[in-house]
Amino acid sequence: MLTNELLFDAIGEIDDSFILDVAEILEQSGGKVVRPRNKTVWRVLLVAAILISLFTATAYALGWFGLSARRMTPDLPEVTSSALSDADAETMARIRDTHLHSYVSLGGVTGSPEYSAAAEWLSWRANHEEEMAASQLEKGETYYAWRDLERSFTESDEELSAARLYGCWDRASLDKLYQIAEAHGLKLHTQRTKLWDNRIFSDLCTYENGSSKREGAAEVDGKMTFYLVYTELPGYLPAEELTTSLTDEYTEWEYTTANGETVNIAILEGMRNPLSVPASTDVSVFIFWQGEQGNVTVVFHYPGVMDKPEEWQSHAERVADTIDFASYVKGAQP
Repeated sequence: MLTNELLFDAIGEIDDSFILDVAEILEQSGGKVVRPRNKTVWRVLLVAAILISLFTATAYALGWFGLSARRMTPDLPEVTSSALSDADAETMARIRDTHLHSYVSLGGVTGSPEYSAAAEWLSWRANHEEEMAASQLEKGETYYAWRDLERSFTESDEELSAARLYGCWDRASLDKLYQIAEAHGLKLHTQRTKLWDNRIFSDLCTYENGSSKREGAAEVDGKMTFYLVYTELPGYLPAEELTTSLTDEYTEWEYTTANGETVNIAILEGMRNPLSVPASTDVSVFIFWQGEQGNVTVVFHYPGVMDKPEEWQSHAERVADTIDFASYVKGAQP
């Protein structure tokens, strides 16, 4: 079966010498594709053009730029210990429940450094927190006693900021965070500024490079739909975290908005609506836009169950029609 990972691996197997030959020809021709005298290089150019065309069409058709290409589920081997009492084992089960969900990659799709780094970091952090909690319980202490709330393990303002933004509670976590970012050639966010002009959501913010978490609203058929907008610029490990349920039952498709922007939309059931009181499980919508300057992710919820999928899909497209996705990354400095 052809998967996202296999496709990216296959592209990575293209001989570098062929790529350099093509680049040299393009440079000599001022960026214009001209028929070279070397038949081998011409064939490479032709095959490359066909592959790019097929890849783009197939990628959109299979949702490789949508939710299918952005879900990250941490690998969580269960932490067991004979030294834990029954009560402590129940505590560990509750802790594990907080980690049993998937994340949505805000910085890129499968194969990108942003996706790979985020998946590695979130998986490592979840396992580390469970192992540390079990260790504390074995000592007869509270499970969160290992956390340094003052983050006194940091050695500079930059480290303190990174520890706060990425949820590091000890030196081991911070060192691992820096290691992962460096291994994937990414920077870490260093400053988050809270936005106070919010109407619905309370944790809106901007980052030092222009990445942000904002709110928006669309009026469709006289009714308002409030949504969150995550903007993430390339080259950074995202500090924001967007979760989704573990279900594989969802619908996604490509859509061209009224503004002519290509997006991928996904609808799934089983998500908790943070705005509902009491908490309820509702239908959730994700809209993904990806450009050279960054990624924009829009998410909102429908109350109830998805009894008429075609109506939900139509409504999601009409909401997308009201959004200028590119405007969220224009002017931001990566």
